[in-house]
Amino acid sequence: MVRHGVTFKMSGSLEKSFDKEELRYDDDSEQEGAQNGQEMERILDFQMLIKGLELGRRDVTALFFLVSFLSAAYGWVILGFTAIYSWVLGIVFVTVVNDLVGRFSSLVGVVWDGSRLGIKRLTGFILMRWAVRDALTQLLGLWFFGEIEDQYSFFKLFVRLKLMPFSVMSPWIQGFEKEISGFLFTWSLADTFVAFIFAVDAWVAIVDSRRTGREIVKEGCYLLLTMMNQAIQIKCLEAILCGSFARWALAHLFGKSFAMILQSIAEVYFMVAWLIFYFAARSRDANMEGRRLQLNAKSSGYLFSALCLPVLQSH
Repeated sequence: MVRHGVTFKMSGSLEKSFDKEELRYDDDSEQEGAQNGQEMERILDFQMLIKGLELGRRDVTALFFLVSFLSAAYGWVILGFTAIYSWVLGIVFVTVVNDLVGRFSSLVGVVWDGSRLGIKRLTGFILMRWAVRDALTQLLGLWFFGEIEDQYSFFKLFVRLKLMPFSVMSPWIQGFEKEISGFLFTWSLADTFVAFIFAVDAWVAIVDSRRTGREIVKEGCYLLLTMMNQAIQIKCLEAILCGSFARWALAHLFGKSFAMILQSIAEVYFMVAWLIFYFAARSRDANMEGRRLQLNAKSSGYLFSALCLPVLQSH
């Protein structure tokens, strides 16, 4: 029995413990409320996104045809790029070899033989080189432009990056000057290095079509190491005369069309230069192995006959 007027006084430690429990409960309830609010916002955002993506049958059909058209157009661009480069390299090879071995052929015959030779022996190599450059461009693009939130700008950059291995188009867009400058500088260095690795691989592939892609790259790197100083000099001149700075200077002096013609001639000139370098490297490699092969076409055409005439006679 408890008498009236009798009270119990709670100790200070118990009061503090109750206060702490109440504070914890309030904090837990606030955290649960915040989490529930975030989940509700996510659900609402997802529902709004779904409602925003609701497309009619006509829109779905139009989107499907647009994606199909872009994919088909990109495929045709790849095929056209591969065919043109294969033809040009084949024609350059046949022209140079005919001149070195003293074999006369008409212009139509040179174009026909070179086109057939290039399509037959260089198509796979050109595709491999394009795939490496495209992968390099996309990786650098993700590194420099992966944090862009503007979807329209990101789509424009993506399209221009996909076209960079085929053309001289620059992915310059207003508002992203810092990222694009860093990308162009890094891409120029990396693309020059990749082009140096593949400098003589086309001629290795066209002379010996039995080699695999890995063997072609390995043989090309070995020939570059055989005459490294000369290879670096040729590549530096090519990077200067066929680079973006020379294109910009020529375009301001003579116009874009004339600058494009001059750089196209320069590219063909360096194709010939790398072919002569390939023959010289093969000759030096043969001399180091103890075989007497000379690079003088007037005194001895044995090297060119042994390497190239079987290729020409097979076509």
